Amino acid sequence: YLELYGRTNSQLKNLWNVGINVSSTGEQQDFYEARVPGKMFKRPARFRSGFFVSTNDTKKYAANVEFSHTGSRAYKGSNTEIMLNNQYRFNDKLSVSLSSYNSISDNELGYAYILNADNVFFGLRKRTTVENILNIKYNFNIKMGLTLRTRHYWSKVDYKSYFILKDDGYMQPAASANNAASNVNFFNVDMVYTWQFALGSFLNIGWKDASFLYNQQVNNKYMRNLGNTLNGPQENNFSIKLIYFLDYLTLNKKRS
Repeated sequence: YLELYGRTNSQLKNLWNVGINVSSTGEQQDFYEARVPGKMFKRPARFRSGFFVSTNDTKKYAANVEFSHTGSRAYKGSNTEIMLNNQYRFNDKLSVSLSSYNSISDNELGYAYILNADNVFFGLRKRTTVENILNIKYNFNIKMGLTLRTRHYWSKVDYKSYFILKDDGYMQPAASANNAASNVNFFNVDMVYTWQFALGSFLNIGWKDASFLYNQQVNNKYMRNLGNTLNGPQENNFSIKLIYFLDYLTLNKKRS
């Protein structure tokens, strides 16, 4: 397939960075999306454009935003992505960052499910993906610090119509199909205490909390999904990791 890509960026006097990018991709033979050895999917041609802006990251508050839009003539498919990151340094010890990724696809053609090698179902779908990450970092001194990372990932897929993948990689309408809608949530909390007690030697104490939710309730909004995920089963793990640097040459000299 043929792919053309262009990008330009510039740094302003106030140390902000701005840029734009465009790309055009021809029809592809996708041997992975079919998920059956020997099968392939003719992924439609598409055109993408976007821009990004980032502020001066030497300031206490820094932010960057990226936006892109992808369109396809086949089935009038579209995808819009927005990424936003904020960071604030209170002082030399404490910093907080919040990043958010949002993606909305409409009339996207993709894999749905499989009955057998001759019946691989694809579908026109609306897919929404949201990922929010909160990072907090605190350094007690140059050798000791604490980090906390909280992440919620949510992705839902709602199918409008179904097709069967043909041997040539194109689609034929399916007479009937199962409901392949899915609603997936992951919520994770990771906290790590790090102490460098000697040269090249570290003590890491970690705690991880993980929650998972899967159903077909694609009509639920973001806060309802988050609440249901937090109220579901949770898995907690504690870990202690000791890394000690042993200089063999120094020991050898002492023995001598």
